[in-house]
Formats: sequence, C-alpha cells, structure tokens
Amino acid sequence: MLFEPITSDAALTLQDLTVAIGNTPYVQGASLTVPKGEIHGLLGPNGAGKTTLLRTLYRATTAQAGTIHAFGRRIEDHSPREWATKVGALVQSSGLLAGLTPRDIVEIGLFVLQLDRSEHTDRRDAALALVGLADKATQPAGNLSGGELQRCYFAQLLACDPEIYILDEPTNHLDLHYQLVLLDEVKRRGRTVLMTLHDLSLAIRYCDQVYLMTQGRIVEQGPPDQVLTRDALRQYYQVDGQFQGAALSLVGPVWSGTGGGFSTRN
Repeated sequence: MLFEPITSDAALTLQDLTVAIGNTPYVQGASLTVPKGEIHGLLGPNGAGKTTLLRTLYRATTAQAGTIHAFGRRIEDHSPREWATKVGALVQSSGLLAGLTPRDIVEIGLFVLQLDRSEHTDRRDAALALVGLADKATQPAGNLSGGELQRCYFAQLLACDPEIYILDEPTNHLDLHYQLVLLDEVKRRGRTVLMTLHDLSLAIRYCDQVYLMTQGRIVEQGPPDQVLTRDALRQYYQVDGQFQGAALSLVGPVWSGTGGGFSTRN
C-alpha cells in the first residue's frame, strides 16, 4: 500500500481505497494526494482500474474500504449537492440526448449552482464559445459528431468550474487543436485536476505528478518523466519506447509469448 497522509494543502486525498464489483476487485488499496491547484494523472493499460477509481469520486460507485477526502472533509460528510458544486466530472459515457441542445446540456450542469440569470447566461455562452460550439448552441445535440459532443460536455464542466476537475479520458474524439485548447484552459484556471489519459505525451505536457496503475493497484508514482521510463513502458504497457523530452519515440510492441492476457476491465 502507498499511504498518502492528509495535508493542509491537499484538495483531494484517497487512502487505501478498495472497490469491487461483484466479487472482482477493480481497485485495491489505492492511496494518493492531489495538492490544491495541481494536475495529476492516472495512467496504465486497459483494465488497470483507472475509470473505476474515478467513479468513486463522482459517486457513481461506492468503495468497499478506504476513505476519500476533499479539502479535509470526508465524502460522506458532504451532501450530494455540496459535493456536486465542489467536484465536477467529465466521463466517458453520456446520458440521453433526445430533445436536448448544446445550450440545454450546459444549462443542466449549471442548475446545481443556483446562479442569478445573468451569470448563468454569461457562463453558458462563454463556455460554448470556448469549445467552438456557439454556432451550434441551439441545434439538436444528437446531430453532433463524437468530437463535438465531447466538446459540449467539456463546456458543461467549464461553465460550472468546480474546485476539483475529474476528467476521464478528456481528449476522447477530440482533434489535436481542441485537445490542446481545452487542456490548456483547464491548466490556466489553476484548479485541482485528477484525470486518466492514454496519450502519454499529454501526461508529460500537463501533469505535475502521475500514478501508474495495473491490476487495480498503484505501482509507481512521481513526476511523469521519472515514472514513464523505458523499463516502465516495457513492463506495464508492453511497448519498447522512451521519451525524448516531451516526445515519445516508439520502437514497437513487446510480446510476452503468452498470446496476450490483457484484462478487458477499464
């Protein structure tokens, strides 16, 4: 177990978190601390337990053991509304879109904040403009492309601007321009961020610290350039490669000779 004590500058702390679905453990004894204003990344191959860990933070899943604190208070000590104003999430799966527009989707997220109408409108319109959807604000959301939908849900989160951002593969479906635009904006705001990433170059670019997970456990942690070594890439990602500055140079896959054996859990 990697134990992370609660400190006065911690925005988010997980201690010895264990999450099981049925009889299968997806997260085992995970501990981490994200100081205020830092961006931390959860990395690892498919099935490592990254998404399951994040789901406990936006209360879609309940941990069987361990504790979660935000700004020194346990998650159980926050009402659902209070937690929703403090912690906002961008997740991989979205809800039903029938009859909704991008404007509606952003407004749904803002309702929890109970803003006056002027600020509500200003936040909504600024967020849609930032993600490049101002011209499609009143079009059916079901007609948007995958990348446009991701930008729409990003607009919802940016409009709410919680103290802690939980981002599950935030660059899914995004072209390179918007990957940089939106993560640059998150970084500019100086909020506390915990996110999963498959693009390791983005982890190098944006993360102050990363946690490398495999089979539900955090096995390495530290600055990304110190964690994502050639040996780590070979052992946990089964690729032969190394970083040269922020660029990943890949030789090719590493085969174990066992025919794979990857978990399908995410």
